[in-house]
Amino acid sequence: MSPPGDSRSSGSAGGHHVALSSTEEERWLRVKAVFVEALERPDAERRGFVAQTCAGDSALRDEVESLLASDSAAASFCETPAAALLGPDLLGQQPAGPRLAPGDRLGAYEITAFVAAGGMGEVYRARHTVLGRQVAVKTIGLGVTDVSARRRLLREAQNASMLAHQNICTIYEVGETDGAPFIVMEYVDGRPLNAIVREAALALGDALGYAIQVADALVHAHHHGIIHRDLKSSNVVIRGDGRAIVLDFGLAKRLPESGDRDGGDSTLTGQGALAGTLSHMAPEILLGRPADARSDVWALGVLLYELATGELPFRGHTPFETSSAILGEPPRPMGGGVPLALRLVIERCLMKTPAARYQSAAEVRAALDAIRRRHAWPLVGRLLVSARRKTLRGIAATALVVPILVVGAGRLRQRLGTIGTRAVSTVAVLPFENATGDSAAQYYADGVTDALIGQLGAMTGARVISRSSATRVARTAKTTAEIARQLRADVIVEGALRRSSGRVAIDVKLVDPSSGRVLWSDARERDAREVLALQTDIVSALAAEVRIGLRPEARDLLLQRRAVSPEVYEAYLKGRYAFNQRTPQSLKLAIAHFMRAVELDPTYAPAHAALADCYNQYGTQMVGVGSPREYRPRAAAEAIKALQIDPSAAEAHAALGYVRHYDWQWAEAEAELKRAIALNPSYPFARIWYANLLMSRGRMDEALRQVYAARDLDPFSLIVNTNVGWVLNNAGRFDDAIAQLTRTLELDSSYTQARWRLADALMGAGRYDDALAQGNRLVRLSNRSGPSLAQFGLILVRAGRTEEARALLRELAARSRDEYVPPSSIGGLYEALGDLDGALPWMTAAVAEHANAITYMRGDGPGPALMRDPRFLAVLARAGYR
Repeated sequence: MSPPGDSRSSGSAGGHHVALSSTEEERWLRVKAVFVEALERPDAERRGFVAQTCAGDSALRDEVESLLASDSAAASFCETPAAALLGPDLLGQQPAGPRLAPGDRLGAYEITAFVAAGGMGEVYRARHTVLGRQVAVKTIGLGVTDVSARRRLLREAQNASMLAHQNICTIYEVGETDGAPFIVMEYVDGRPLNAIVREAALALGDALGYAIQVADALVHAHHHGIIHRDLKSSNVVIRGDGRAIVLDFGLAKRLPESGDRDGGDSTLTGQGALAGTLSHMAPEILLGRPADARSDVWALGVLLYELATGELPFRGHTPFETSSAILGEPPRPMGGGVPLALRLVIERCLMKTPAARYQSAAEVRAALDAIRRRHAWPLVGRLLVSARRKTLRGIAATALVVPILVVGAGRLRQRLGTIGTRAVSTVAVLPFENATGDSAAQYYADGVTDALIGQLGAMTGARVISRSSATRVARTAKTTAEIARQLRADVIVEGALRRSSGRVAIDVKLVDPSSGRVLWSDARERDAREVLALQTDIVSALAAEVRIGLRPEARDLLLQRRAVSPEVYEAYLKGRYAFNQRTPQSLKLAIAHFMRAVELDPTYAPAHAALADCYNQYGTQMVGVGSPREYRPRAAAEAIKALQIDPSAAEAHAALGYVRHYDWQWAEAEAELKRAIALNPSYPFARIWYANLLMSRGRMDEALRQVYAARDLDPFSLIVNTNVGWVLNNAGRFDDAIAQLTRTLELDSSYTQARWRLADALMGAGRYDDALAQGNRLVRLSNRSGPSLAQFGLILVRAGRTEEARALLRELAARSRDEYVPPSSIGGLYEALGDLDGALPWMTAAVAEHANAITYMRGDGPGPALMRDPRFLAVLARAGYR
């Protein structure tokens, strides 16, 4: 993805300069700045000031003028009782001058009492003169002549009449008398929920019961294409039998349908005006975006917060303060008295970004029902997705990051010289110096470097070079210019990390590749529990300094900073350090570290994703020590846990895509891997595994594009370069594969996977003597592992040395009785020797465990003879392979 445009302009008035930006956060800062400046001026000067400052930006002018109008009429935005269908003695006051009196008639209905007035409507209790049924009648209020008020009343009736649910007030009839419309509805004899909440704290069971009923009402409404837009506790009545009834669909709106030119019902509250109650409005509504079902989810979150605490999550002394809190501040702390599971549900409902919330009221209802049934923990996916990863401190800190992004471009042009005149497309972050004074803590510096690279790749449109490649080049290159040339980097980032007394500090600097001159430097320090936030601070500052655009997803990523225990993070980094060595022994150690991290904090998504990677590797033919039948389900479970906690985790999507690939769920695998690439285009393993999927499906051109992209990101990685050679080999480009794999072994001659693939390519090219030499070294390097012996046996068969191959086959069969030897290795050797009867039971076992080799039958899997055997084809069919 290429970097988004970074066009900015500035407006000035009275010596003040405010940067414009395309992001919504920066847009809000612009609106806020102009609004505050306008408030400081006399009333007579405000309009002219706004017109001058917002010249050329009518949308900005409208937003500021709307805020000014709201501030001058603050009372109109405050929470007021809805035009509820309540008994006449429940509101505690009677508005003067109701339009109708007891005994008046509206069609077949006789007014018996005035109930309440709210907004532009009046509610009366009435009786059907023929049926004797007691009803509520809603009319336009006394003195209201606005045509839009009439339309709004009728729209409420039309919308609500589409709904038939036990928790939604029923509409009986729409009528008109003397030119005044009215609607007749169910009379709800009960108490408003806000009054109940104000009296005393609710028991958990009662709060959940009311909330589930309200959520169920929203599920029904959304299913019929209706969003409420003004859900709040004063619009919910609790009957004497405990049933909750949702009222007042006066602001309800149809969701857009295919063919709707205006996207559904028009807002009848006036062009540019906000519909609803300010304290319950979702951030996107305040930013001028249309409401959808997730806006109702936000309002449901506000109601849940009120049920749990008796208060509102966002409050201010003025409408401006309230809207600022909704847009930029976390909900007020709920306290330890609210159960964790319920707090997590509320936090997710109140995520600033709609995509981070529950996507439907049905999801909220299911989560609440699980809590009520005291089986919340199995629903960690629904309950913990916003868990401590979106801590109060992390969300609030977003406001501090945005100004950095706004002003960074200006400082860059002053400091970066020639770099500032062109777009930055490639960034190389060199391994951070371990300045702790403890050489054993190198894993921490390396891990933080990897994390910064991952975040920079996920948040920006730049190509970010992997640490492994940067490390290899930095060891041998003598100058910064040489490092930049080998990595094809536009800018170089260097840094140092220090830890002491529970604090973590990072010094970072931006270096001119041509001269080695330091162009910019920064130093940040935080509590060790805030190391993730510290990393995001650094990434945000770097993104501003090197003028690389933030990706659209960056806004969500900025909100995902959370606190993490130092013990948890250290265990995770130790696990990553071991995992990167990619040996059976190091994988075992990595699993132990990751399991420790999960044990300490089950909600830390990266540790779950890392465990998934380990289990995936444990079940492979080259590295693995066990059957994929055992380890791949574990990998799937850990990847799913990670995604339930953090749906934006690219590593977890990639790991799950890996699982789905070898489980032959081709479409699901491709979707997961493409999602991983979309979330972090600079994550090379997502591209490798996607290339492998494409190769297994015979889509070689696409596979090569992906694996080349991975090499661009990690040009000196052993595993990446080995995969390039493997794909070239399967594409029939044997000479190119041999050259590629030979270069890979020049980086590290002990890397067994590259030597394995080189032997394959040499066999494909008919160079059997060279293949035998590589096979011999492979057996020695791997300490005569079962798979390496099977690979050497295949080479022996191709070279005509069948008796030696049969001797290896007997050795492998004997070893398989005491240790795990991949059945595909033994079956493949039987097949190479022409013994299909001997191969069939082993390959049947390989199919049963979904061995990796079976997945690549289009490429380097079982040979043509076995693929023509009807017995084996029947095995594949029964297993669901297609």
